[in-house]
Amino acid sequence: MCNRFKVSFVLVLIVGGCSGSAARMKPPSINPSAAASQAMELYDADHDGKLSQAEAAKCPGVLVAFDRYDSNHDKLIDAPEFEEHLQGLLKHGTGGTQLSCNVIYDGRPLADATVVLEPEPYLGSDIQPAEGVTAPYGAARVGIPADKLPSSLQRVKLIQYGTFKVRVTHPKLKIPARYNTETTLGYETIPGDPSTSFTLTSK
Repeated sequence: MCNRFKVSFVLVLIVGGCSGSAARMKPPSINPSAAASQAMELYDADHDGKLSQAEAAKCPGVLVAFDRYDSNHDKLIDAPEFEEHLQGLLKHGTGGTQLSCNVIYDGRPLADATVVLEPEPYLGSDIQPAEGVTAPYGAARVGIPADKLPSSLQRVKLIQYGTFKVRVTHPKLKIPARYNTETTLGYETIPGDPSTSFTLTSK
């Protein structure tokens, strides 16, 4: 077993919870059926009961995972597919997981950038935004506010399972709006994968 998956396995035990664990993090309460219905209301612009890739662009976390939602491969996502995907994502009842975001800007690692993961509204109020600042090598450990975690986990950077818009800003560089206020960046949790990358350009 490679180190990455050893880490992921141990983390599931810590934050997904094994009975009697003092460090258990409560999984968020999400109703996949209700979430799928709300997502359709939010993004199905032509009201045909399905999301095209153009419509899913309003929810970039879904767009980047489009093929995982589109189980019948017809290039559309209907409400049952959306619900089925969410059920699969949440089926293990995991409270939280770790995530490292690597940011590349004009071909180089970007230090001191703030990376914010903003949960999509159809997930409900249990999913918290997560944030981190990139180190000199361009990676940020992102996490929800410490006061939303059990006291025994407040020193650990954790995010909840979900679908997010991603916004990247910098204190000195003017990052284009397509990466922040008008972001096209998205992320959805992938069980067992503790890292993701965002490649940005200034033009």
